[in-house]
Amino acid sequence: MHDFKVGVRVSILPGVATPFVGMDGTICEVRQHDEGIESMTRHFVVFSRKEKRAFYRMELLHLPTNVKAAGTS
Repeated sequence: MHDFKVGVRVSILPGVATPFVGMDGTICEVRQHDEGIESMTRHFVVFSRKEKRAFYRMELLHLPTNVKAAGTS
């Protein structure tokens, strides 16, 4: 299992985040769950259009460091 930290490139997996499925972005913030439940930690992802949304670990796919996000130059 990958550790999703600030600066990590990710792609959004199919699931409840339907409008964002397949989009690539970068984790810009990680907020731990108030009671320490790791699976409920929110990972904020910023996309190429500067849109920012929160996702859970199970909704994210770690991208290799040599893969650029879709829509970036």
